[in-house]
Amino acid sequence: MSWRTILYPFQRMDSGEITGLRDAGDARGLVELLSHPDPRVQDQAAGALATLGPRALDPLLSAIRSSRPQVRIGAAEALVPIPDPRAGDALARLVAGDPVDEVRWAAAVAIGEHGDSRLIPPLVQALHDPDKLVRYGAAGALLRLGWTPAGGQERTDLRIALQDWDHAPAEGAEAVNPLTRVLGDRDPGIRAHAVEALGRTAHGDAAGACDRALGDPESRVRWQATLAFPRCGVPLAHLPLGISRRPKTGKNPAVAVFLNFFFPGLGYNYLGAWWGLICFQTIVTIVVLLSLAIGPALPTVLQYSVATLIALQTWLAVRTMPREDPM
Repeated sequence: MSWRTILYPFQRMDSGEITGLRDAGDARGLVELLSHPDPRVQDQAAGALATLGPRALDPLLSAIRSSRPQVRIGAAEALVPIPDPRAGDALARLVAGDPVDEVRWAAAVAIGEHGDSRLIPPLVQALHDPDKLVRYGAAGALLRLGWTPAGGQERTDLRIALQDWDHAPAEGAEAVNPLTRVLGDRDPGIRAHAVEALGRTAHGDAAGACDRALGDPESRVRWQATLAFPRCGVPLAHLPLGISRRPKTGKNPAVAVFLNFFFPGLGYNYLGAWWGLICFQTIVTIVVLLSLAIGPALPTVLQYSVATLIALQTWLAVRTMPREDPM
């Protein structure tokens, strides 16, 4: 470990120092600066590394194995102008297997700028990435490399990645599988667009996907599924059954009862009643004062007697409360 690695969190770096490292061909020193706490230093170090070309390759290949995501991102950027096939292979490994979304995204963009058509297959696979930014970066890189989709499903994958929802259903039956796949996306906006596009395919194979979307935890996705239902070829009579499977949300009666038994009043606070905390403080104060006056036995019995009545009332009240999200 060099002195720079130890001291850089406490140092202010200026562009002149980074230029000096670049002019000296100190690739390892610049790689160390990729983990500098100042993002501007990170960017300048990555840019300086890119100008070193093949001289920086070996330190950069080591950097992409760093445990710090910002180092791997900077290394991906710096690998772009290096024509060595090992640079492209390193970027392909990042886009295919890095656990951090932003690193995969940076690697996808870097592949497009690197210009190596050998790397098209991992980009095509990245169109199925769980993160929308990685998919978008892969789509842009594929277009930059002049890639042509092989069929309707790949064209739909590309449109989904680019969020071209107007044309996403254009392939009809071939669009159903790609659109169904993104019904599991982490972004509810993507899921809502996907189910709306499934409805516009007007194909019977979309029926199962539309039915599945009716159980989505997000109300806006369920609403789009409701609108798409008749166009998916599903009988409207099935719609209420599908909606009934939506996730039940709301306050848990058992939690409210537990709190009101052991901490009388806090169960009401859990349910959203502002006065629950005041109730709890009042009961605690009364019990403490009685304990000081007459001893702890009777106040404790009284506390749990009252708590039992409060808990019973809470259970009877809360179990009848609706627990569904509105459509």
